[in-house]
Amino acid sequence: MSTTLALWHADHVNFAKLLNLIEDQLALFQDGASPDYEMLLDIMYYMTRYSDVLHHPKEDLVFALIKERQHGTAERVDELTDQHALLKGFGEELVHDLGDIINGSIVSRASVESAARAYLNSFRRHMDIEEGEILPLAARLLGEADWVAIDVAIRHFEDPLFGTRTEQRYTALRQQIEREAKAAGARPR
Repeated sequence: MSTTLALWHADHVNFAKLLNLIEDQLALFQDGASPDYEMLLDIMYYMTRYSDVLHHPKEDLVFALIKERQHGTAERVDELTDQHALLKGFGEELVHDLGDIINGSIVSRASVESAARAYLNSFRRHMDIEEGEILPLAARLLGEADWVAIDVAIRHFEDPLFGTRTEQRYTALRQQIEREAKAAGARPR
């Protein structure tokens, strides 16, 4: 597997952790409690800055090569490319709503929950298709020269949350992820 595919898979694992945190926060709505809006905003800020700006454009380059080389993939590849735009729209809507809430504006709980659930469900389905169908195809159809060209076209940047140096904005979020991991490891199996 190319380094790019390995990073792509690692990103998906990390995105799933964040989607789980969002879901945990949404569960608080059902209990009549308020979620941690600042943490939700940090998650969505990351997703709209890292996933939408760096991760998905690189995937789009891979998708185009797969579509070109494997007849019969056009419909699926086009669907995934369209989903990138849809996810970006859902993400931007959530960032806007969460920012408004933190700044004291009144935003409907139902609106935030609906947008967040649409984002969660769409993103999870999207990653499932990529992991189950596209990563294996990419590993089979793309050669080293393709991966080099993709990496040149979209240079790799260290992940600002999960990389070796967490950006200050994400410090509290990284600590929460580590607490969740420890708690999951301490639970009896």
